[in-house]
Amino acid sequence: MTRPDIDWSQTPAIRVDGLEAGRMVLEIADGRPVRLVSTPGITGLAGAGWWAGLQNAWGNIATGPFLAVLDCADLPGLVLGALRAGCTDIAISPGPGIGDSVDTRLTSLTEAHGARLHRLSQPVTEVCWRRNRGATLRQHLTQVLDFK
Repeated sequence: MTRPDIDWSQTPAIRVDGLEAGRMVLEIADGRPVRLVSTPGITGLAGAGWWAGLQNAWGNIATGPFLAVLDCADLPGLVLGALRAGCTDIAISPGPGIGDSVDTRLTSLTEAHGARLHRLSQPVTEVCWRRNRGATLRQHLTQVLDFK
């Protein structure tokens, strides 16, 4: 669920590792805009279809706008797979394989698929989901998500 009038670069960005993590962040956001960001390059392991499925599931439970951003690290091939899987918000990082011509082509391809290519310029909050599920993590996220 996205709204065009939101400056997404200024909204909190939290790395999530699956359905429940995203659900918790959306619940704490309580209708305020938030970005759910994957682990960099995870699509090489889990597949872009996994992230597209999460995006759809979160869309069914969200009470406010959010972006589910698939972080493809500095791997252009992962961006292409994400587009084929139907991901709408994809991040790419500068790297040895990302020159100006590759960046321009990826941006054009992404737009042609009705998706958006992001550069994660602000820090993304890294949360240790494995060790801190539950009340402690909920309290931490509530403090980290500095909604204005």
